[in-house]
Amino acid sequence: MDADEEKITEILRRLGSKARGRHDRSNCPSEESLAVFLNGDLAGAARDQLEAHLAQCAACADDLVAAYHAAPPGALGGVPQRLIEKALALVPSKGTLFELTVRLLGASIELIRTSGRVIAVPVPVLRGEAVPSHSNTLQVEQEVGRFKVAVELDLSEAGLCQVVANVTGETGEPAEGVRLSLNSGDREQASFLTRGGIVVFDRISPGEYSIAVSESGTQVGRIRLNLMMEK
Repeated sequence: MDADEEKITEILRRLGSKARGRHDRSNCPSEESLAVFLNGDLAGAARDQLEAHLAQCAACADDLVAAYHAAPPGALGGVPQRLIEKALALVPSKGTLFELTVRLLGASIELIRTSGRVIAVPVPVLRGEAVPSHSNTLQVEQEVGRFKVAVELDLSEAGLCQVVANVTGETGEPAEGVRLSLNSGDREQASFLTRGGIVVFDRISPGEYSIAVSESGTQVGRIRLNLMMEK
């Protein structure tokens, strides 16, 4: 048995320890396909097809991440870091959970509940008097792992939100290179690295979302975002 065969056999042993029968897996790739992929030996259309499946299947992503982390350091050099980060974003997190639920009421945003701290938005002043208005902006912040994440929601247009995440480190400086991945169900909608501590998700329609916060490929927490439309 050559070195590659030994590595694939070891990967199969790890994958076989997972409870693959937890739900219908009839459309999932075989353990052998995942093992060959992890070893970096899957190429062409077969690799593209498996990557597309992993982007939508949290169960297979869980298997891949578990086998990847169980391998000795440097043993699996064939898996792109971007795919590992995507798989980590799909796996249920044990890290900090930041919840935010709002209702979109025409031109305003109504806070329903949040686990974070609401940041006061300055009220516009005209001729020395506060101008009463429905707020179309909401800011909430919470610690997520070693970071502080401030989430700002703005109504960019009717029924659509802009979501701005401002990520800072322990000393208050903007956190660079932190990945935020916006997911709807098992499907990734967008994924960005912070620049100047900022990530912006534009034109987000009502629905339930999860924003995974990852550092160096390891998920440190999630933001559960629920944008409810007025009925």
